[in-house]
Amino acid sequence: MKKFLILFLFTGLTYGQQLSKNEVNQQIGLVWGLVKYHHPDVSRGKYDWNRELLTVLEKSREVRDQKELNKILLELSTGYNTKKTRFKPGRNSAAKGIFRRNEDYNWIQDYDFGPELTRELLKLKDNRRIGDHYASREILNNFLNFENEKPLADFDQSLESHRLLLLYNFWNAIQYWYVNKYLMDEDWREILPELTREFSEATTTEKFEVAKLKMNARLNDSHSYRTSSYLWDSLYNRSPAMNGRIVNDSLVITRVMEPAGTAQTNIQPGDVITYIEGLPVKDYVEKNFAPIFSASNRNYLHNRIQNWYLLSGKTDSLRIRVLSPQSGISEQQRIPLYRSFGSIDSVRHLYTPWKEYWYDLTPEVTYINLDSITSAELKSAFNHGKDKKAIVLDLRNYPRQIRDTDISKYLFPRKKKFVKVLFPESSNPSYGDPDGKAPLRFILDPFKSGKKNRNYYKGRVILLVDRSSMSYAEYLAMVIQAAPNVTTIGEQTAGAPLNIWTYTLADGQTTSFTGLGGFYPDGRGVQREGVALDHVITESALHYDPELYLKEALKIIEEDTEIRLLK
Repeated sequence: MKKFLILFLFTGLTYGQQLSKNEVNQQIGLVWGLVKYHHPDVSRGKYDWNRELLTVLEKSREVRDQKELNKILLELSTGYNTKKTRFKPGRNSAAKGIFRRNEDYNWIQDYDFGPELTRELLKLKDNRRIGDHYASREILNNFLNFENEKPLADFDQSLESHRLLLLYNFWNAIQYWYVNKYLMDEDWREILPELTREFSEATTTEKFEVAKLKMNARLNDSHSYRTSSYLWDSLYNRSPAMNGRIVNDSLVITRVMEPAGTAQTNIQPGDVITYIEGLPVKDYVEKNFAPIFSASNRNYLHNRIQNWYLLSGKTDSLRIRVLSPQSGISEQQRIPLYRSFGSIDSVRHLYTPWKEYWYDLTPEVTYINLDSITSAELKSAFNHGKDKKAIVLDLRNYPRQIRDTDISKYLFPRKKKFVKVLFPESSNPSYGDPDGKAPLRFILDPFKSGKKNRNYYKGRVILLVDRSSMSYAEYLAMVIQAAPNVTTIGEQTAGAPLNIWTYTLADGQTTSFTGLGGFYPDGRGVQREGVALDHVITESALHYDPELYLKEALKIIEEDTEIRLLK
């Protein structure tokens, strides 16, 4: 009897517990999202699901009791069942070949929903009769698109319910369709309370815009970079007449401009900024940029901010500490920030990049920059270097005019698979196909490249990559790496090797994320990690050498030649 009484009291306290407004909103967002993507009819777009969320949020505004909330949630989860609604039970989560690491339905039983509501939510979870209105597969490539996610016509950011609509729409899209969710630093569901609070409290334009930036940043995805102009127009609307490269947690100045009619700065190209506003550069980045810039890794974050954002702000000047490598003197000073530079009197560079598409580094080594080279120019470069002992391919850029086949036809002796792709399962939210196939692969398989070729290039290939190697550049790097005799040197790349998908938020702005998961054929992941490196290059801020990559490439080629001679 005593045990029964204790159990009764405990259950009663739990079931009748008082909820905070934030907890009520979270539960609504979770159930609303489950119904959106799992209900046989709702998932087919038969109802205005955005309006339904606004209605439920309004209805529950004063609700603080779990039992009372459960009644509202039960109506939300069953109120759209009609005589024609047909559920198809039996999602087989144990089936072979299914990627399940993103599956997250434990919350259904973690909350005190009670037996009736829990049963209905589990029924939704197991339903296999699911429509594709909100996430539809494109026939030609098996990608998902979210074209039916339309902005709310009367969106008003001053209304909490509208802000929460934006959050829960995007949060649930990521919850059910983002195949790289399992790679996030934080559990996506565990940060829902914090995101809900931030959007609830985002009562000003700045708070609202920052809340969206923070939401994107939690994806840890270098492709999630689409934001409104607010970031540049308001938060960082003044810039210095200089920029540089982050090296060893300091900023090496690589270019200094002199705006007309202003006093010249005494900062020189090659000088090193070590502190910004009293903080070491590393700490300044962590405080001001890491929370609002989405990046697969810190190296890409540095690439994103080093040119302009790092030294920008809302004030007319910035306090820095700068070290001159020549004199060894470190001093504090203020640099002016400008809304616009106007005309420029002069520009001082630390180095002048080569403008040629290709040239000979040595009589036996040809260098090819893949940035803007065309297939015709690439052909000329390979014809020129075909008998040389080494070719250096520079991918520290974003190739714009060549395809994978333009390179593989020179490097591959035969057709070869170079990437394995994780696709979302369009008919199974949260599940994935770990070795997805392209639907038109019988015409052109984007995951294989090359063809039978006896005359492929047989010399040494050195591939250069760095933090600016992103997306298609990483995809192309994986192609090149599948060829014989390739050595990849550089630093960690952006870690976003495959296609970018866009998503329209409720306020009309768009955001984006990497839609697929990228792996080498042997299973090594590239998302967040970046492409595989054979030789890591470590730069020095105090002795910054813009030719270091090329010098290291020539050193490796020379060492390889010596080894061959010894054999």
